[in-house]
Parts: sequence; structure tokens; C-alpha cells
Amino acid sequence: MKRKTLWLAVSGLMVLSLVMAACGPAAAPTTPTAPTTPTAPTAPTAPTAPTPEKPQQEPVKPIGETPKYGGTIRLLGGTEPIRFSSVTHTVGSIVLNMANQGLWAGDWTKGPAGGYGTNEADWAGNPDLFKHKIGVIAESTTWTVDEAKNEGTIVYKIRQGVHWALNPASEASRLLNGRELTADDVIFHLKRIITDTKTYLYLASPELRVAVITKTGPWEVTVKIPIDSLISTVSRFGDSIQLEAPEVINKYGNAENWKNSVGTGPFILTEYTPGSVLTMVRNPNYWEKDPIGPGKGNQLPYLDSVQYFIIPDVSTQQAALRTAKIDQIGSVSQEDADLMRKQVPALVELKRDGGGTGTPVVNFRTDKTPFNDVRVRRAMQLAIDFETINQSLAGGQGRYPNRPFGYSVDFADLYLGLDDPEMPAEVKELWSYKPDKAKQLLKEAGYPNGFKTSVLVTASQVDDWSIYKDMWAKVGIELVLDVKDQGIYNSIVNNRSHEALIQSSGNPIWYTMPAYSGVSSTNRSMIDDPIINETLVKIRRAIVLDPVNGEKTGMKMMKELTKHVYWQVYEIGGVSGSSSRFWWPWLKNYLGEANIGYFETGWPRYIWLDQNLKKSMGY
Repeated sequence: MKRKTLWLAVSGLMVLSLVMAACGPAAAPTTPTAPTTPTAPTAPTAPTAPTPEKPQQEPVKPIGETPKYGGTIRLLGGTEPIRFSSVTHTVGSIVLNMANQGLWAGDWTKGPAGGYGTNEADWAGNPDLFKHKIGVIAESTTWTVDEAKNEGTIVYKIRQGVHWALNPASEASRLLNGRELTADDVIFHLKRIITDTKTYLYLASPELRVAVITKTGPWEVTVKIPIDSLISTVSRFGDSIQLEAPEVINKYGNAENWKNSVGTGPFILTEYTPGSVLTMVRNPNYWEKDPIGPGKGNQLPYLDSVQYFIIPDVSTQQAALRTAKIDQIGSVSQEDADLMRKQVPALVELKRDGGGTGTPVVNFRTDKTPFNDVRVRRAMQLAIDFETINQSLAGGQGRYPNRPFGYSVDFADLYLGLDDPEMPAEVKELWSYKPDKAKQLLKEAGYPNGFKTSVLVTASQVDDWSIYKDMWAKVGIELVLDVKDQGIYNSIVNNRSHEALIQSSGNPIWYTMPAYSGVSSTNRSMIDDPIINETLVKIRRAIVLDPVNGEKTGMKMMKELTKHVYWQVYEIGGVSGSSSRFWWPWLKNYLGEANIGYFETGWPRYIWLDQNLKKSMGY
């Protein structure tokens, strides 16, 4: 209802602007068990960053509290956590990042890290810079190139002392009986994801299929791949997978059933009640130790358990935080954040301007009429009043463009903003509200009276799309909202079978851009553009051939490519509003992290619960 009320304000402002234009210009604490001689995490050695960027903000002053073990934190699971397997779905699952692990991830110490980190990253989004990576299952990752053979080589040193978690109540877990993870396990999983035609990476990154994966030492795995595919292989093998055990796959065929969840992560999935709660308990034989601060050297994790409550409704989510039924929440809109601040002043807040949700990203079926005509796509963008949306729904604090990339300090070198001197005037005009020009373009494309089309949505997306529906109606485009339940929606998305319009979720990896090329469900606009494809190859080669400056060079090339992407209007990026993340002060070592790296949601392994503080606050 809030969104609809706000939209009345948007409509009013639009009328006013047109008039003005016309007038003139749960378990008991477990004693930590030391793992079998794990070695310290090692950051990847190539490519080397040219110059460390300045911290985004001054480090938070350490408070010097000694971490304590025990307790349960309660977090928001949102919708059903359908991703229990890393091979049939992409990254981003709360379950996979807590129970299973990849070869590398973001380095927690390069963010706030409870006030002891370097603040090179805020971990509030999904930054994906190599200089911020650290070894997880692969203690180290190195790569070299042989231009004469057109071959890249990746060498993974597999960490010793990592064990598959043992849950005596789980038949799947008992198959492994807590044995040590091996290089052969890694090879099994990597080969599976590039040969099984049902896997996400087989479909999303076909260039990986030619990888030659071999065991070159007791704890060493080597991958050979053509140079043009090297950087995407480093990226995808590094953190777009979470390892699954051969015994589980051989017995059950897959790990999609939550009861078959077995990993090497800090927590073990023990209970899942659909529509209610998901519970994960501490893995007593987890390998990692606290890397920084007063708890440096302590066995992780500190918590006894983590519970994820499945609460799809936003109002109910926020009520759960206010009453301390959950301990943390993210992506709170500006309006709701103002209310939250007043109602519960004890909450801690991290606010991000332009970093929150907003109006949806519009994806066209560019392989079908009328959207295969760029004039139609440009007309639809010119019919959207971005600034009125920004002022009305984001209080003027929103950001656009936010696709293909939103602005961040990490990616400043590749972001092309409206005020950038490099922005072509004709491209910049696409973000101006020009309904008359939109009508003229539609007429030139053969639609003088507009046309009727549809968008595939879920119930939660209706209000956002109603904004576009109203604006497009003014230039003769009738939009029908085709509402589907989440299960049907997901099936249509995965099969790339939507009829006309749909929206995107998340931004692509900048040097692979799966949302702008290839045949995965991420490429929802069905883009197959030779300019994009060829430039991506050049960017990837630049990164791997120049370990010192390649990443920066690649970003400059991407910025130039963005001009073309904008001009072709393969999608329409919405307005990203400001958002806030709130949490109760009894979450210690936590300063607003969302993902530690690329969709790596495993930050709870580093935090601890101040149960005395919580009790003193009456909870």
C-alpha cells in the first residue's frame, strides 16, 4: 500500500512537470574442536593489484571486547531457500554459503571486520575484485598464460585439514563419516559442473566445458583452458560453486534435497520446515580461525546455531525485527527506515544512498517483435520519468543508471554516469523524460498507436511495475501484468520462456557479463551482440595477460563498451533508492556486511552474540 500511495505522488509530480513544461522551459554451547592442522588462508597471487584504493571510510574504532561462544542468532530467510545444491542453481543461497564452501571468497579482514579491518571494501554489495579474494578450500590460486599455445593454467593448492561435517542424524552425512576433503573431491565436483548438462555453469558458461582438470600433486589440482576463457574460469571455479561430496552425488544423484546437505562449512543444516524456519548448528570440526581482532586465533564459528525465518511479507519482516524476533534485516527503504529509527532507536543502522532496491530493471525479449527494434526500446526508456521517480520514491537520493553496473568505489573506473565527460549526449538523452519523442520513435517503428504487451511478475512485483504501466500508457503502450506464483515464475525464468518483458535480479560479473551474453537464464533479454561478445574476449585477455594493470585496463574497456550497451537499450535500469540495514547491538563483530565477496553470505561465522547485553535490554 505504501508503494501505491507514493505512486499517487509520482503521478501528481508528473502532471505538474508537464504543466510547467507547457508554460515554458537452539543447541547447548559446544566446546570448540580444533581442526587437523589447517593452514592460514592465502590470497590469490595473480593478478596483482596496481595500487590499493583508499578506504571508503575511516575504520570503526575497535571496542576491544573479547568474543564469546554460544547462543543463536535469528535472521531473515525471506522466501523459500530453494537452493540446496550448487550445481543446479547459481550462487547466493544462504544454505550453500553456510554449509558448503568454494575454492575462494572475499577476505573479511578487508572490510570493517568488527572495527579491525582495512575498510578497502564495505561488503555491503557484491564486489568482485581479485585483490580482495582469499583462499578457502583452495589455500591458494595461481594462474599463468602461454601465448604460444594459447593456453592458460590454473593451479589450486587444496587446503589440508578440512573435513566434511558429520551430522550423526543425517544418512547422507554418515556416508562420509567426517572424512578429510581431498583434491579428488575437488576434481569430481569441477568435472561434474562442466559435463552435467543440467548444471547452472554448464548452461551459463559454456566456455568452461573444454577445461582439462587433473590432479598434479597430492594436494594440487591443475586446470588447462584457452586464454580467452581463463579469467571466467578463475572466477566461476573460484566462487560460483560450493563443493558437494562424491558419495552423496553417487548415492542420491544430486544434493537438491535438504536432508542430503553435507559440506565443509561452519554450520550444518539440521532442520527445515517449509514456510517457517531453517536451522543450522555449529560445525564442531570446522577448520577456520578468527583472522583479526581480540579473538584472533579463536576457532570459528562462535555461535551455537543460526536460524533463518521464512517471512515473505515486508511489513511482517520489519515487525519481527522491531520485536527482536529476528536480529538483523537488510534493504529497508528510506520511508520504512525513517519509521524504524523512530520506533526502535536502539537499533544500529548502516545506510547506503543509491544502494537499495528501487524500480525494476526491465528486460526485453530482444529476439521477438516489437522489441527486436531498438527504436521501440529507446521509446520505452524515453517514456519513463526517472527523476520524478527518484524524487518521489527515493527522496532524491536514488541513483541511475544502475545497469549494467551500479556505482561503487570498487568499480569507479568502469562506471559511466550521466555527468561523466565521456557520456555521449545522444546516450545521455535516453534518461530524459521525452514522451513526444517516444511517440515519434514508435511511429517510425510502425506503431503509431502504440501496442499491447505483457510482463511476467510475481505478486510482490506488481506495485513496482504499475509505475511503468502508467507511464507507458501515456505513449500508447498497454502493459498487462501477468502474475504467477513463485514456483511457476522460477520455472519460466530458468527455461527462458517468458513471452515479452521480465525483470532482472542482481548485476553481472563485470568481466564475464552473463546477463549480456550466452544462453543462461541470467541473459533475460536474449542478447547476442557481436560487439559485446568480442569486447568481453579482449577484456578477459587484458586481465590475464597483464597481472599488474590488466584489471584496470579491462575496466576502462568496459566503460567504453557501456556506451554501446546504453545506446542499444537491451534493458532499462530502474532507479536504485537509498536503503538501510538494521541490527540489534548484541550482534558483535558485525558492521553491516551483506556479502563477503560475490554473493558470499557466510558472514555469521565471524560474529558473536553478546547474550548478557541482550538480556539486559529485556530480550
